[in-house]
Amino acid sequence: MRLLPMGAGALWLLSARVQGQGTVHRCLQPDGVVLYSDQACSMAHSNLALSVSGYASYPPMLRGLAKLWHEQLQPLFGGIEVLPYLALLYGLMSLVCFVAYYRDKQFAMRGARRTPEARLHLYELFGGWPGGLLAQRMIRHKNRKLGYQVRFWLIVLSHLLVAAAVLWLAYWPESRLALL
Repeated sequence: MRLLPMGAGALWLLSARVQGQGTVHRCLQPDGVVLYSDQACSMAHSNLALSVSGYASYPPMLRGLAKLWHEQLQPLFGGIEVLPYLALLYGLMSLVCFVAYYRDKQFAMRGARRTPEARLHLYELFGGWPGGLLAQRMIRHKNRKLGYQVRFWLIVLSHLLVAAAVLWLAYWPESRLALL
């Protein structure tokens, strides 16, 4: 299928007749654009919708995710750049998580009532995992307990996978095929 503007379409129509390629269909789209194609109008419109949408270039497993992001999630932001707000959220939650680790360490040294691990994991899940990692390294808290570390690194991995998918879909769409 060839999509050409009106003037070029007339030249293509003429060359198609000369070369004997068969029937050329002149299809008028709902937005008023004229489409010259060697396919029937219904087939040409469905192929045009798929190629214009951009989802055809995605791997089959990511088409649904790309459609969800571009058609449902991204419009919710109303044209606002999301990355600075995500960075702010991660920064604030990292501070909250670091302070929670520090307080828990202080309570542990005094023998006082501790912060539940589930609450620390919740802070990490909401974006505070960088602060949690920093606290684990700086104040040496919660860095030896295997069960805690497994959950912590699963949270980190899930954040990194989601961040990679969002950045890939939102900011570098031309690199989709380069990774295949």
